[in-house]
Amino acid sequence: MSENKTGKYFKYAIGEIVLVVIGILIALQINNWNEKRKAQINERLLYSRIILDLEIDENRINSHIDYYKKDLEILNIIYQESQGLSKKDSIIEFGSVRAGLIFDLIITANYSKNTKDISRPKIGESFNQYFTLEHHVNDAFEMLWNFKEESVKPYLANYGINDAEELFKNRDLNYYKLREKNVISYSKLKEQYGTVELDQMLFDLGVRTSWAKTALENLLPANKKLQLDLSNELNGNKAINNE
Repeated sequence: MSENKTGKYFKYAIGEIVLVVIGILIALQINNWNEKRKAQINERLLYSRIILDLEIDENRINSHIDYYKKDLEILNIIYQESQGLSKKDSIIEFGSVRAGLIFDLIITANYSKNTKDISRPKIGESFNQYFTLEHHVNDAFEMLWNFKEESVKPYLANYGINDAEELFKNRDLNYYKLREKNVISYSKLKEQYGTVELDQMLFDLGVRTSWAKTALENLLPANKKLQLDLSNELNGNKAINNE
């Protein structure tokens, strides 16, 4: 081939290569855009699921805070009466002393592995803080449950305070309804009033119950804030500034 034709073919080849490279770059850009769009859609779906679970946990947190408040009131009534400072109201029942009302928080269990899918650093930070507060609640629940299993229930059994007659009179009830029944023998409990052993058990039980209530009370505002932050993200509001 002549030198003139060789130059034309060389320029043509260069042009073809440039067009192929441009095509590849455009395809990669489109693919990246599609992947980013899919990631954004999945992140929004993740936020929606988390909000629903946060709402479920919020209701249970409120319910358990109320339960533990009543538990602390009952422990106080027992102590005050044991010291001769008050008398038991006839409608007050002591059955919750032995019951362990706890529940499994679901945010950490369901979503701790999804933090890598959260693109906004401030939202990710809020999640990590929430996981820490959930951990505190779980620790408090475990501490309270273990104390009731290892100390309270053996104490009640040792002094015949568990009321077998009341239990079997209500044997047709399922466990959850039975748990709310007063299966504590008040007369047997009164026999222990004023003893160091009862005072110390009430002390330890009060501390652990208070810790469970406090941990839940600390988690509640964090739950509401996380719901609000995620809702703002879904609605396109700039709930988190300075990013």
